[in-house]
Amino acid sequence: MLKEILDSIKEKLRQAGVTNVYSAFDALPVEKKGEVFTVVGIGAFETSNPVYSQFNVYLPFKTEIEVNVTAQRDMSMASLYNYYCDEIEPVLAGMADMNCSVRKMAVRYDSNIQRLVLTVRLAASGMSKMERSSV
Repeated sequence: MLKEILDSIKEKLRQAGVTNVYSAFDALPVEKKGEVFTVVGIGAFETSNPVYSQFNVYLPFKTEIEVNVTAQRDMSMASLYNYYCDEIEPVLAGMADMNCSVRKMAVRYDSNIQRLVLTVRLAASGMSKMERSSV
């Protein structure tokens, strides 16, 4: 289910025109990810008791989504924040299959790659739907 959540977020960002979107599990070197790139990961995950219907099983979940936006070398903090607000935040706010809210936002300088990184942690909840097997 975690992979489906990450894939869904990546696909929605790409459909909205955001380029260079990766999963936290992608092992691509930083040099090959592009000038400005976004990495989506899961920080925590929790499920509740399933709800059964005649044909489906619904599984409520809560998760913490972590979005890291890495800037170009010469990009300012204000430009990085504006990029997030203009390109990424509207997509995350408009996801119909999950309810998201920002829990934490921080900018830090990553000395390993010599770039600014904007980290946003979102609390999200939703319901996964699976077809009930006929066993």
